[in-house]
Amino acid sequence: IYKFTAFFFFLFFFQFHCKAEELILNNDPSFNPTFQNRYSFLFGLNPNINRAADISNLTFSYGKEMEHFWIDSNFSITRGLFRKITTNNAAATGRSQNEQQDEQKLLTTFGIGVGRITQYAQSLLPFKDMHELMAANLTYSFYRDSNTSKFFYGPGLLAKCSLYKKFSDYFSAGAQFTYNLSVVKRAQDNDTETSSSRSLTMSYLTIGLDLSFYL
Repeated sequence: IYKFTAFFFFLFFFQFHCKAEELILNNDPSFNPTFQNRYSFLFGLNPNINRAADISNLTFSYGKEMEHFWIDSNFSITRGLFRKITTNNAAATGRSQNEQQDEQKLLTTFGIGVGRITQYAQSLLPFKDMHELMAANLTYSFYRDSNTSKFFYGPGLLAKCSLYKKFSDYFSAGAQFTYNLSVVKRAQDNDTETSSSRSLTMSYLTIGLDLSFYL
């Protein structure tokens, strides 16, 4: 009777375990990636190797594949020496170029545009699974003068090119080049100030690493 009872409990728990496992599997949502969503992390530095730290930026980019192109959006934070990202306008900043040329400044940029993925590099380089992304964005940038606490903001353009090596359907990595150009201006201090007297032209080029994930 003990053997029969033990066998009965064994069957009971075995059946319960199988049903519980089946229940979990039946309720577990399936993961079906379309690979039409791109999540990219870009790290860039000044192209001059000897002065690489003069400019650095971090960009998060999201792309959505359409029929013939990609929707491309970007959020970028750039830190760089004042003289590397703009030329001083004393009327706008209230300071001379020499007073601030070696100060670290921060520029924040949002952008949205379109991009195309091509495989021209595949025919030129002796590597498999190579492709490139070229994109252009309309942007809006924000710059705060840390000395005067005045905010500058305005529209611009961002162009980027990434050369990738595809490691799997989910992941590609490679080199990237980014050029950012924007014209930002502060609010008027008085009614006689012109638009040009309170504007700064911000521009820079960076090169670095692009890590992209496809889901």
